[in-house]
Amino acid sequence: MLNHRTLTVKIEVLRDYMERLLQAVGVDVETSRTLAGIHLESDLRGVNVQGFNHLISSHLNYYRHGHADPTAKPVVAQDGPSHALINGNDGPGPLAMLLAVDTAITKVQSSGIGMVAVTNSHDSFHAGLYVEKVADAGFISMMFSDDTVLVVHPHGGVEPNIGSNPMAWAVPTRSDPFVIDFTPCATLPTYVRYTQRYEGKLEPGIAHDADGNPASDPFAVANGKGYQADMGAIDPSGHRGFGMLMMIDFLSGAFAKSDMGLAHVNKPGAVKGHMLMAFDPGLFGNTGFRDQVQARIDEVKASKKAPGVDAIRMPGEGSAARRRASTKSSGRTASRPARSLVCSRGSEGNNRRVVIRR
Repeated sequence: MLNHRTLTVKIEVLRDYMERLLQAVGVDVETSRTLAGIHLESDLRGVNVQGFNHLISSHLNYYRHGHADPTAKPVVAQDGPSHALINGNDGPGPLAMLLAVDTAITKVQSSGIGMVAVTNSHDSFHAGLYVEKVADAGFISMMFSDDTVLVVHPHGGVEPNIGSNPMAWAVPTRSDPFVIDFTPCATLPTYVRYTQRYEGKLEPGIAHDADGNPASDPFAVANGKGYQADMGAIDPSGHRGFGMLMMIDFLSGAFAKSDMGLAHVNKPGAVKGHMLMAFDPGLFGNTGFRDQVQARIDEVKASKKAPGVDAIRMPGEGSAARRRASTKSSGRTASRPARSLVCSRGSEGNNRRVVIRR
C-alpha cells in the first residue's frame, strides 16, 4: 500500500554511496565499510526496510544530531567462561553486535554455551543477520533487542509504551541456516514511517488511533518522535505477542544491564540493550544434529501443499535465494559474508546488482 518506485542499482555503486554518506557524518573509513556492508546485506536479501532506506531515514540522523557517537568502539566490559557483557560506548549498534557474535562463538567453542549481553548501544537492525552468522559457524543462536521507540500498545490498552522489540533465531542445517526474524507486533514502526513518507495507507487491523479506534492513516498512529501519549499505537500480535514483547524487554533490558520502556523517554542517559545467546548443537551428545534437523525440514517440505502453493518454504530460504540472485554473475554465486562484514571495495564485482525501493 505504498506509492514507491523500485530501482535496480549496481552493488558497488550503492556500497560506495553508503560508505561516503557514513563518512560524511563522522564515521571512519573502516567502520563505514562495516556499517555499509550490514545495510547492503539487508538489501541483497530483499529486507529493504533495514537496508539503504533505513540508513538514510534513521541511522544517519543518529550521528548528525548527536544521538550516537560515530567514532565510538565497543569493548568487553565483563568476561566469564560462558558469558560476557559488551559496552557499546554509545556507538554504532552493529559494531557492538558483531563483537557480540565473535564473543559468543568463542564462548560456545570452549564451554558449549555463549551468552552475551550488550548495553549502552543503539539500533543493530536486521537481527537475523547476527544469528545467521552464529549458525554459519555451526551453532544454534537467538537474539533479542529492546526497542527504544515506543509505538506499540499493550494488550487491552491503547497507549504506546512498548517498543517493537525484534527477535531472531537461527539453526545450522545441511544447507542454508534455518533463520526466523520478526517482531511480536502487527507491523514495524519503520513500515509506519514509510507509509507516511510514501503517502500510503496502513493495512486494516494493525494499528489504532489515540482513542483506540482502528486506523489506516499512518499519521494517526505515530509522528516519528517516539513515545507520544496523544498518538495512536501499533497493535501487539494479541496477548501472546504482548507477552513476548514484555519478555524481550526483560531479557535485553534489565537482564542486559540496560533500560526499558518509558525510561527511554523520561530518563536522561537511558541505555539500549541487546541479548545474544549461542549453543553448541552437540552439547548433549547428539553428533547427528544437522542430519536430524535436515531430515525434519525435508519431511515438512514434502507434506501436502495447500491449493495454489508450489512449495513449502522454510524461514530463511527466501532471504538466501534473494541474496544469491542479487549477487549472481557469469554463472558464479558470491560466498557467504564473513562474520566481521568489513566489506572491501570491488569484492562483489561491478556487474552485480541490488534492488532498492525509493
